Amino acid sequence: MRKKDILGSFVKNPNVIYEYSIKKSVDEPETYSALITFLPGSKELFVNDGDEQICLAGAGYKWIMYLPLNEDWCLTTFYNPKKELLEWYFDISKGNFLDENGMPCTNDLFLDLVILPDGRTITIDADELQEAFDKKEITIEDYNHAYTVHDKIITSKWNDVEFLTNLSNKLFSEYI
Repeated sequence: MRKKDILGSFVKNPNVIYEYSIKKSVDEPETYSALITFLPGSKELFVNDGDEQICLAGAGYKWIMYLPLNEDWCLTTFYNPKKELLEWYFDISKGNFLDENGMPCTNDLFLDLVILPDGRTITIDADELQEAFDKKEITIEDYNHAYTVHDKIITSKWNDVEFLTNLSNKLFSEYI
């Protein structure tokens, strides 16, 4: 398991130039969100989503992070500079919490789930989860928990593109 704060690990790269704002939700107790805006000169991030490579970060891109303390995941919504929604990314965890500085954090369990706007799902980093288990960084209970949370997301409202779009756009509108 590894501790990750709501801003994630990509933004900690010295070549990433960004600004951010974090809020506690007034509608949902114990839920935090953050808007990350990537500034000119920021490093780009490209990923393969199925058969195509897309850019998720660079100048003008925005990320909305959504971290409920009572769940075992953190959701990131990616927008391009035209404010078009690109994908949703669930970091699966073993609990979310506020650290000693009040920063929303997650106990990341390596396994991640991507949901694309067309409804396709992509499970990623299963190899990282297996490696963490093999190295005894996590227990068999943690390993199984990661897949339980993964499967719960896929079979719940969190895998509904319309629900995710409405939530993401609502959160996005709160920052602009």
